[in-house]
Amino acid sequence: MPEGLQKWDDALFLWVNNRWESGGLDPVMMAATDLGNGGYLYPIGILAMIVFARTAFMRDAVLWIAASLAGLLLEGSLKHLVARPRPLEHFSAAIRAGQTRVHVLGPHLHWFSFPSGHATTAFCAAVLFGGLYPRLLWPFLVLATMTGVSRVYVGAHFPTDVLAGALIGTVSGLFALKIVRPRLPLRWSGATSADGEERKGQDDVSKNTAS
Repeated sequence: MPEGLQKWDDALFLWVNNRWESGGLDPVMMAATDLGNGGYLYPIGILAMIVFARTAFMRDAVLWIAASLAGLLLEGSLKHLVARPRPLEHFSAAIRAGQTRVHVLGPHLHWFSFPSGHATTAFCAAVLFGGLYPRLLWPFLVLATMTGVSRVYVGAHFPTDVLAGALIGTVSGLFALKIVRPRLPLRWSGATSADGEERKGQDDVSKNTAS
């Protein structure tokens, strides 16, 4: 990490982690951080698909799996490639010297900070479900942003870890929507073969008109 960027990261981390610390905010941030945990997010996603996907449930489930795997592969690879120390490890000498403190909620983690897996998962779900069900876009983005901020608040990640995770999650969601979805069988979206032939005919007419 470049020295100038690390200094910015340190300052912003300590501002959120120390200055925002509040007994009333702790449970809110813990709930927000849990939203980036698959054990909590996946049931929410399944519920969203049950309510909104209807006949396209199979398509949307496959897209979610594709997006999740893409995000997991990118995030997991970078974690072990970069092997960045967590804030608790990074500030350990200053903590022992009494020069600073890190407010930690949850596990005391020390390594593999970059990128944030919780932010990856949350933004992947927000972009994917927002693309599939537009009315969910802003609520999911707000929840994903809260998850990202909470990872700094609970002492688990630096801000740049969260930004990188958000970027990876966004790319993973778009990958499923733009690359995977057009290649899925039409029947998985609840359309019939007749619908497909009608659409193909409309496309042919449009091409002939344009030429």
